[in-house]
Amino acid sequence: MKLKFMVRTGPYSYENIDTVYNLAKRAVKKGHEVFIFLYEDGTLNAQANIRSLEERNIAERIKELVDMGVKIGLCGTCAKFRGQSKKEIVEGVKFGGLALLVREMPDCDRFIVFGY
Repeated sequence: MKLKFMVRTGPYSYENIDTVYNLAKRAVKKGHEVFIFLYEDGTLNAQANIRSLEERNIAERIKELVDMGVKIGLCGTCAKFRGQSKKEIVEGVKFGGLALLVREMPDCDRFIVFGY
């Protein structure tokens, strides 16, 4: 099964990225293909320099998913609007645009959006 997720909310304000992280890990372990698209404030989840003292570290979780083979992309326009650049994004996350999301959609079995 090919699962696609969109995350529209940032880290630590909502638990959407945590839900997607847990779903993606379990899906990959069961042999499913997973793609995550970070959109709007969701791009902040891929900020490489998140320094969490006592909370879970979202940047480390994003990297863990990439290392597991999860494809992760983000909207470059949304990221730039929020002051992010390619060099500040977790390694392995594709800095693209909505075209990146559109290319992933034709062979999608399930598409779930996590937003406000």
